[in-house]
Parts: sequence; C-alpha cells; structure tokens
Amino acid sequence: MTKILTIDSEEAAVERIVKILESNDYQVQSATTWVEAIDAIAHGQPDLVLLNLEMPIISGDVLIKFIREEGFEVPVIVVSFPVEEAEAKALLEQGVYGMVERPFEDKTLIEKIEHVFDIAELEEEVASDTPADAEETEAEEEASEESTEEVEEAEAPSEASSDDEDKSETFLKQPRDLRSGSRTKMSKRKKIIMFTVIGVYVLFGVFVAAMYFTDEVPEFVDQILRNW
Repeated sequence: MTKILTIDSEEAAVERIVKILESNDYQVQSATTWVEAIDAIAHGQPDLVLLNLEMPIISGDVLIKFIREEGFEVPVIVVSFPVEEAEAKALLEQGVYGMVERPFEDKTLIEKIEHVFDIAELEEEVASDTPADAEETEAEEEASEESTEEVEEAEAPSEASSDDEDKSETFLKQPRDLRSGSRTKMSKRKKIIMFTVIGVYVLFGVFVAAMYFTDEVPEFVDQILRNW
C-alpha cells in the first residue's frame, strides 16, 4: 500500500488530511513538529510527503532543503496558503512536485497526489533506460562486428593458400613426361636445327676445300650433293 506522510503543525489540518487519504486507500503517517518530520522521512520511508510551509522553528522550505541534501528522492507536495510567484518558483527548483492551495476540496488533493505519482513513475521508467546501458550495448555490437571481420580476414589468406596447395599437389601428381613435355619438345627442335646448320656448314667447308686443293670435286662430296 502506498504510504503518505503529512507534515503540519495544526492538528486539525492533519486529522482532515489523514481522513481524506485513508478514505482513498492510502497508508498515512503524520508529523506535527520538525523533529517528528525528520524522523518519519529518515525511517518511515514514505512514498510521498504533504508539507505545510508554515511550520514553527523550522519552516517548510528548510525541511525541503534538508530532504534533498540528505539524498531522499521522495516527491513533495506543498499544502499551504498561496505564496508569491518568486517563492513558488524557488520551491519548484528545490524539487517540489506540486502545490495545493488552502482552502482545498478533497477531490483536488487526491487528483494532485495521483498526478504526482504518475510523474514519479514516468521518471523512474526513464531513469531505468539509462544512456550508459545503450552505450554498453552499442560497444558490444561494435566489438562483435570487429571480431567477425578479423575472423573473416584471417580465413581469407588460409583459403587462398589452400587453393595454391591444391594446384601444387595436382601438378606434382602429373606424370613427369607431362610436366616437362613442352620443354622436351622445344629442346629437340633446337637440336635438329643446330645439327642441320652444322651439317650444311661442314659440307660447304669440304666443298670449298676440295675446290681449293684439287680441280675436281671429291667423289663422296659429289655423291652427297647429288643426293641432296
């Protein structure tokens, strides 16, 4: 059950507010002095505080300052007589969620309380979806993408080297004659041409020598020339 703390030095005002809240199913705490108020806030853990600014010894605005300085995030509604615009602005800056002016109707107070709870609930939902969580999720996604790219880059060279190894193995498995066939054929052609040219030069030399030393062409040369 939602717990509401009402702080007011006037006992009649406290009794009326307690009656209104209990009739609307709220659990109620009350304090009529600043000592009781501080103790109730620190140990009672209320979900909402209704506060009259006109408190003796320590005024309501000082109590609000104390609540915020001590780190209590409990919503506060000021239930008091009308205040000046500057004072109302200062109260809002201190974290006051709303104001209900006296005298007020029961319905007005309940509507203001429900409205403040709606605002507080919305603020909690926004706070739970923190930017830090979003940044962390984004960083994890980027790290995952980077690791995926690194794995792909690491796999690419291995695939290329695998292809090269397959080609090398295929070549080595071929018969030696097939691997060296083109080179063997080329060397044979060179040899034939070389021996042919040498033979022609030898015959030509023999012919020239025979003509130089004798008047007749040697019989074997003549025979070769005829067969040629």
